[in-house]
Amino acid sequence: MKYFLYAGILGFSFWLVSEVMEIIEGYTPTVYYLTAGYHFLAGIGIWGLHKAQSPGKNPLSQLGALLALIAYLGLTFFPIQVMNSGMSISEFLEAKPLYKVPGAVWFVGMILFGISVRNTRFFPSWTPLVFILGTLLFTAGPLLGLPTLLVNCTNSLFAITVIYMCLFGLKQKMSASSLL
Repeated sequence: MKYFLYAGILGFSFWLVSEVMEIIEGYTPTVYYLTAGYHFLAGIGIWGLHKAQSPGKNPLSQLGALLALIAYLGLTFFPIQVMNSGMSISEFLEAKPLYKVPGAVWFVGMILFGISVRNTRFFPSWTPLVFILGTLLFTAGPLLGLPTLLVNCTNSLFAITVIYMCLFGLKQKMSASSLL
């Protein structure tokens, strides 16, 4: 489980760096590659969060984490394909609407997982609120035409929250194992 959480820390750190770089430099190849790395590692990290909060059965957490994992893996090469196409993300999605499916799966999975975080109460009480709000704002940004800087800032806060959750999970599991 700890390696899943390490993957989450690394993946969401990639996303955080890509968001900051996007603010400074715009969409560069580095931003696209960091985002691809984030997609690959983030789903593994969400699965690690599920395992951290749910040592027993927790079907809502399991379903949410599984949907997020599948969606993230399905989107791993999405940024590279957008970069190579020369189109904007919205133009690419219009040309290849199939990529909206993993996005919808991600949205449902992240909302379900956020609800499970609230129900489980393993993580601090503020984390499910930021997790669900971050999911909603990430999805609403492009749909509502929110300013890019606002979207980058909310995405950064979302990434920081998930990194914190991974670190919290590691700390709790290490504390529990040292008591044994």
